[in-house]
Amino acid sequence: MKKNQWKLRDILMMSILGVLFAAVYLAVFSGGMVLSALLTPTGLSTFSFELIYGVWFMASAVAAYIIRKPGAALTTEVLAAGVELLMGNAGGLVVILTGFIQGLGCELGFAAFRYRKFNLLSMTLGGILAASFIFLFELYYLQNYLLAPGLLFAKLMVRFLSAALFTGLISKLSCDGLARTGVLKNYGIDRSRQEVLIEREEEFVHE
Repeated sequence: MKKNQWKLRDILMMSILGVLFAAVYLAVFSGGMVLSALLTPTGLSTFSFELIYGVWFMASAVAAYIIRKPGAALTTEVLAAGVELLMGNAGGLVVILTGFIQGLGCELGFAAFRYRKFNLLSMTLGGILAASFIFLFELYYLQNYLLAPGLLFAKLMVRFLSAALFTGLISKLSCDGLARTGVLKNYGIDRSRQEVLIEREEEFVHE
């Protein structure tokens, strides 16, 4: 229980990530509009945001992977949504709600392994759950249920791929790269990395 208690550095990290990804989310939304315009002549503009949707789950996945404590994913995603709203997102309080839905999905990806596995699998699962949860919400909030079932399925599959790429692979590689620089010292990701290095050294000695 004591190991899972949040410390001041955890709160600071979640706050930093919340602000950082709020800016990223706003920028990606603008990028999505440009992508939509570019894809319009091809008839594929409906997939423009699906291709980059996984970016919107990255705050939660990155926070959980770095801090490695229950609640980090959900809290950071809600923080990012709140800051994004303050930065000018015109979505109103729905932005907070979507942040909660996405954060909850990602949180459950780590909870499924009882917070014992923080790896590509748990991050990808978190992203896919976040994609599923927000997809279900949008079925009714955006009235997407009116779309053809085949199109809905295709959009969901693209969103899953985006989640696997951004929330899983890119988030993990980015965090691992930062950990190697030493800037994440004393966080869960660094402790786990040190344990792996020690185990490898011991195996080498025994050989």
